Amino acid sequence: MEVRLETAIAAATAGGDVLASRAGDLGSIRTKSSAFDMVTEADIASGVAVVRFIAERFEGARFVVEEPEVYSLAGVAEGSLDDPEVWVIDPLDGTTSFIHAYPCYSVSVACLQGGQPVVGAVRNVPARETTWASLGGGAFLDGRRLQCTSTATIRESLMITGFPYDRTATLDRQLLVFERIMRDVHGVRRDGSAAIDCCHVAAGRADAFWEFGLMPWDLAAGVLALRESGALVTGFDAEEWTHSVKDVCAANPTLHAELLAVIQESLAL
Repeated sequence: MEVRLETAIAAATAGGDVLASRAGDLGSIRTKSSAFDMVTEADIASGVAVVRFIAERFEGARFVVEEPEVYSLAGVAEGSLDDPEVWVIDPLDGTTSFIHAYPCYSVSVACLQGGQPVVGAVRNVPARETTWASLGGGAFLDGRRLQCTSTATIRESLMITGFPYDRTATLDRQLLVFERIMRDVHGVRRDGSAAIDCCHVAAGRADAFWEFGLMPWDLAAGVLALRESGALVTGFDAEEWTHSVKDVCAANPTLHAELLAVIQESLAL
């Protein structure tokens, strides 16, 4: 496991170096699922750097990458989330921030075995810091062991969330939850990188995180950091996170129960 963890950290750093070198030099920009879901040449270049780094160290490694162009450019085969072992990569989490030079975007790298993350690393590029975790080995921020907060109530909390690319029914649901929580909480932050959001909660910089419509590459590395810091990570149905879960609630177990109840009540689940 140590070799895989070291590889995840180094690969995330390699992707981050590509992004840092291309900040302010976006190249072409295109959209994907909506006008708000964008991809730049830097996304692809970062993905190629990450995948090549891993492939050179693990012959036959399988990959699931957010940007599909990466497979052919890096000379690897596309994997599946159901593979016995697969590397799940988001080469640029926070593309909108990157495009606008807002300093919050990341590279997320995780290795899943049996569908669950066993190592993961998130490189916060503008902050020049890396969060990493291994199953049973703890979560760390540049060598400092992480522990989530013990904050017990929403009223005492600083929370983090994000808003979906789907600006129709999914956004409507998020706004219902957001309004309910915002009336009671210390504050809510929104930076645009779910991977970094997870790491902030793991590091105790915020108390809880919830968001709709996320993908496995957004979450896999961050979920492991959360778990290893003592946080509980579930879907809105209270079931433990798996790679098929898109709507996520994360906090220490006590706060998680209250936050989840508010989400469920707001959505009448």
